[in-house]
Parts: sequence; structure tokens; C-alpha cells
Amino acid sequence: MAVQKSIGVLAEERKNTIIEAESLRKSYGSLEVLRGVDLHIVRGEFVCITGKSGAGKSTLLHLLGTLDRPDSGKLYIRGKLLEGMGSGELALFRNRYMGFVFQFHHLLPEFTALENVMIPALIGRSNQQAAEQKARELLGYLGLSDRLEHKPSQLSGGEQQRVAVARALINNPEIVFADEPSGNLDSASSEELHNLLFSLRNDFGHTFVVVTHNKDLARMSDRELLMQDGKLLS
Repeated sequence: MAVQKSIGVLAEERKNTIIEAESLRKSYGSLEVLRGVDLHIVRGEFVCITGKSGAGKSTLLHLLGTLDRPDSGKLYIRGKLLEGMGSGELALFRNRYMGFVFQFHHLLPEFTALENVMIPALIGRSNQQAAEQKARELLGYLGLSDRLEHKPSQLSGGEQQRVAVARALINNPEIVFADEPSGNLDSASSEELHNLLFSLRNDFGHTFVVVTHNKDLARMSDRELLMQDGKLLS
């Protein structure tokens, strides 16, 4: 009976796993950055990856987000093995199921906040009316209803990052990857952004995988994964 129960628990955990990595390795030239990383992340979880600079955090995030490919190992997203997928297929998969927030917002300076948020939806072939309506709803949720027509240069750092968050969410991704999302913000804006990310997870069920040096954010997370010398220690 105990064995059957254990099998049932493992099966349920497998069903709820949205990211699974097995022995991921990555080198750049002679520099081995990832040295066999294993992890699994379940749906709706908020996970922070921490560690010193150069530990391999951002490289791991880029592999999990399919922005780069591992030299070896296996990566499953939503139960799908990504090995062998072509660049075009992978780009469509990424656009449909993933959103990204980086330390520097990477907003296009010639476009308004509303237009910046709409871009991934238009790339995903949503019609313009639907994309605009969703972008307006997201910016309203993020407290930016009065900034829709402002260009990035007219927004504060915290406002720019909230626009970047809205852009990441426009296609309703199942997973949001964030690389030092508050690293370029002051303390007050950082706290505001952290609370916002958790509100999004709680309200909409997104899975968050966040690389951060911010100890406050790591303490708020469901699980902290510590990296050292290309490996996960916890």
C-alpha cells in the first residue's frame, strides 16, 4: 500500500511538473558554465535561482527559456522534450508559452507603452484589436492606464519595468522567466515590483523562474535554488 501511494504521489508530481531538466551542460569555448544541472519546477511555483556572479544562473535561465541550447542533457517544457526542435518551431513555442522580463527593460524607444506591450501578441498573429484590448487590460491592472501613450523616455524606471512585465504577459504565458528584474530599480520600486510579481502568480497562476541577487525576493519565493560553480546545491 505504501509503495502504491508513493507511486501515486510521483505520478501526480510528474503531471504537475512544467519544467524538467536532466544533466544540462553548457560551455563557451573552454569555459564550462553548467556542469550537469537537474531540476523540476511545478505549475504555479515561484522559484528564485540565486548565487554569486559567474555561478551560471543566467545561463541556466537562458537554457530553460530556450533562448540558448544546451551542449548536452534533456529539457522538457510542459512534458515536451525540446531536443531536435528547429529554430522556427522553438520560437513559436516560446512565444506561445513563455514570457521574459530582464534587468534592462529593452522597450523599443520609438513606440508607446501600449505599442510595446502589443508586439509579442502581433508576432503571435493575434489581430490588432484583440492585442490592443489585452494590452490595455494588462497596463490597467499594473496601474499604468494613464501612461498608455507615453514613450519609454517619458516613464520612470519602475514604470518602464511594469510595461516590460505587461509585455511578458500579453500572450498569457504559462511560464515567466525573469533575470534580475529589480536589479536596476531603487528600493521602493524593487519592493513594488516584487509584490506585483507575486500578485500576478496568485491571481493568474503563472509559473515564475527568477534569477536574482535580491535576498528579500528570494525569501518571498516558494523555493530558492542556490547555484555554485555551474551546479545547483539546493
